[in-house]
Amino acid sequence: MNEKIINDINIILSKKIEKDIPCCEDSTNDYDAYNNLDKMYQSNNNHYSDISIFNEYLNISIDELSKMLDVDYNLLNNLFNINHIPSKGLSVAIGMALGINNEKLYEILNKLGYSLNNNDSDKIIKYFIDNNIYDISLLNETLLYFGQMYLYSKRKLR
Repeated sequence: MNEKIINDINIILSKKIEKDIPCCEDSTNDYDAYNNLDKMYQSNNNHYSDISIFNEYLNISIDELSKMLDVDYNLLNNLFNINHIPSKGLSVAIGMALGINNEKLYEILNKLGYSLNNNDSDKIIKYFIDNNIYDISLLNETLLYFGQMYLYSKRKLR
């Protein structure tokens, strides 16, 4: 385990943020906050509903990608064939495996309807993405070290 990564993440996790939803800072109550989120979601015209968003970055075979992610080829291939929406963790892992830069990866996650919040797991993932550390095994090991779950279950890719 990389000591610098552990120390950096300890610092990040020790910083507490008052509000998890920055779009709602001007909201006076929960109803306003909900409406702001609803408007923000509706204004996203480029929302994707499946894994095909990765096709333009897929410069390797699905077989190679399945080996990088350590998942069964048939499970991953089925996701691409039926254009199923991947989980947030699997989306992050695919983006990292394909070497997609942090700005584009955040954009892809947003288009899939995901965002990285201020919970501990997402802070750790942000650290890896922002520092261009695309080692998924190291990320999963770090998540476990801090008591978080793996990016995705290898048995079920949804």
